[in-house]
Amino acid sequence: MMETLAISNVTCGIVSAKWALDLGFSQIRQIICLVGGLLFGPLMLLILYVFLVNQAKAAGQPGGRVV
Repeated sequence: MMETLAISNVTCGIVSAKWALDLGFSQIRQIICLVGGLLFGPLMLLILYVFLVNQAKAAGQPGGRVV
């Protein structure tokens, strides 16, 4: 059980750092997102997902359109 939780949080941490890179965050903020993903898992992914949608909305990209 603990191994599954650890693996899922490591995965969330890696994805959080990647999304922070896509958002153009500095390296320090990327590391903070990595640690946040390791500790809080899906909550950090939700926060970064909202940032990604808002960035797409501001740029007029398809991911930011609300129908």
